[in-house]
Amino acid sequence: MLHPSLAAKFDLSGKVALVTGASSGLGVAFARGLAKAGADLALTARRLDRLEQTAAEVRTFGVRAEVIPADLTDELQLERLFEEVVRRYGRLDVLVNNAGFTDRSGLRHDLASPKRIRAVIELDLIAVAQACRLAAQQMLRQGGGVIINVSSILGRVGSEFRAASYHAAKGGVDALTRVLALEYARENIRVNAIAPSYFEGTEMMDRVFEATPGTKVQAETRTPMGRLGRPEELEAAVVFLASDASSFVTGHILYVDGGWTAGGGYHQLPPPWETEPGHQRTEPPA
Repeated sequence: MLHPSLAAKFDLSGKVALVTGASSGLGVAFARGLAKAGADLALTARRLDRLEQTAAEVRTFGVRAEVIPADLTDELQLERLFEEVVRRYGRLDVLVNNAGFTDRSGLRHDLASPKRIRAVIELDLIAVAQACRLAAQQMLRQGGGVIINVSSILGRVGSEFRAASYHAAKGGVDALTRVLALEYARENIRVNAIAPSYFEGTEMMDRVFEATPGTKVQAETRTPMGRLGRPEELEAAVVFLASDASSFVTGHILYVDGGWTAGGGYHQLPPPWETEPGHQRTEPPA
């Protein structure tokens, strides 16, 4: 049995957490984990119906969950989101910067759409930086807090998956996490990141696997544990970083990846789009 003194360090009762991108995928897992630890939640994304589903699920753990839809790439909506969280709850203790998406075209960077490049970086990096700024303002007023950015294993290394803008954005998130950790280290604000690998049952990865056949097997074989991650395996990770269990941890990128980054995603199988007929994408589809 877990000793009460240790269990208390993971307890988030009375804390308020904002989870972005909480309408699907990993955002739901993060919200579920925080709720199980006792945190009250503010949930945001663009899809109201999906947010309501997440809220209904996490309320079963006996916590308060409020839905505040917003487009995080709209600066006015982003500012109103933080104002609304504080208006409803009176404070903000934890920000989980999860919202993001990737380029699923499978095209080399020279053939990528400029519009899509901007869209990925706008949500995956600029909106994250803006949310960190707004969260820090509130946390400084109230005397502290925790920011958890959601990065990726692809923020650390390049890969054969043709999504240069996503790699660049997540690399930026890693750098942002480190520098903000230094800026706020003596202000009782801890800034860390979670960097997942490939997880099953998430909307973004399901679409990637559908867009380019063979990518799922490729991801599994390049993971030392030989499988994809399960969303529930992120619950404890986010609770650890959000709670006093990690009170002396800041500027850290926590890889939840089945050993992927330990070997840099060792190339166990050649990517199918390089070897199989019909997969060699060299120009945009008609």
